Amino acid sequence: MEANLLFNESTTTTTNASSMSTDPEPDVEVVEPLSPIAKVCCVLIYTCLSALAIGGNSIVVFIIVYFRRMRTPTNLLILNLALADLMISIFCLPLSYWSMLIIPDQRWILGELLCRILPFLQGTAVFLSSWTLVVISFDRFMAIMFLLKPELRITRRKAIVLICLTWCFSVIMASPFAIVNTLMINEKGAPTCNEEWEWFEEHIGITNRGYSTCVFVLQYCLPLAVLIVTYAGIGLRVWNSSLPGSERHDGENRRIVNDRRESVRKMVPMMILVSFLYGMCWLPQNVLMNIMLPINPSIGSYRYILYVWWIANTIAMSHSVVNPVVYYLRNQKFREGFRFALRWVPMVHFEGLESLTERSHHRSQAVRIVNMVAYLPVTNQHTAMEEGDDGDAYHNS
Repeated sequence: MEANLLFNESTTTTTNASSMSTDPEPDVEVVEPLSPIAKVCCVLIYTCLSALAIGGNSIVVFIIVYFRRMRTPTNLLILNLALADLMISIFCLPLSYWSMLIIPDQRWILGELLCRILPFLQGTAVFLSSWTLVVISFDRFMAIMFLLKPELRITRRKAIVLICLTWCFSVIMASPFAIVNTLMINEKGAPTCNEEWEWFEEHIGITNRGYSTCVFVLQYCLPLAVLIVTYAGIGLRVWNSSLPGSERHDGENRRIVNDRRESVRKMVPMMILVSFLYGMCWLPQNVLMNIMLPINPSIGSYRYILYVWWIANTIAMSHSVVNPVVYYLRNQKFREGFRFALRWVPMVHFEGLESLTERSHHRSQAVRIVNMVAYLPVTNQHTAMEEGDDGDAYHNS
């Protein structure tokens, strides 16, 4: 069963693919290996994705760590998300496809230790990524739905605690992969990295199917449902309610308050985009591994199943690349940070630091009170500044 959505050597897929004989047999469809041209394209695509993901997420980490103004509570969660994407780009992207797509007999060439460690790290990274997105969405939901209760907002200390909890949860959920994965010899005499659930079934009562279902729900379905509910609630609140305090202002102040509300409204498409990208990138892999194969295992013997798996896995892996792109396109501070980090590149146009320096603290009071994401009432502007959320990655600039 494909409990881990990234494991190229998971039980059902490996069994169905690696046990396929290239010799025609009655009523048995031979799995078509990738052509030499497809293998070259596969290596190039995964290599490019890995390089882009490592580079982009490393710059995100650099920006948040290097610039003090970017060390806000929400950006600490963004940092955690970037670390999860880095784990995927280091441990999943370069290694998850070789045994499945490139090596003819699908032998595992990385040894027994990596057979256990890599699936564990991959599972941890995916759980960490999905639940960090959940924490970010819940933070924004609480900040906007409970405007008059700034104590409910996530502070730096709370953010660190939540990050530790997401790591603990991810490690616990992925820990079975470090136990069940082991080297086996297939009928062709080649070592393969497969899952062996016999001990868990006998001593703990956890079956492969049960654990796979649990992972599917907790790693994809539940996080996606939370993202949809929280961002839908935020959208309805922002679009269908007046901004607190607007009735107390007139003239120039009213214009500032209205501009503030419009800025918050512009944030909603950003949140919808984040949810949409997460759901769409992981949808094909989840449908294939956790819905289609369990319902109809014969799909694993489909002639072009390796091509289907390649496409689904590539789309899933691309999720680690899109987040830095979204930050760059939708946030002025991250855009400035990217240009600063890449200022030595000839094609990059860097005009200096403005929004990321301490001098930006001396902006006019009307600009300082604008909190694009967690828009607290104007009367609570001092609380907003203490929390330091004006560096939020979901601030739509």
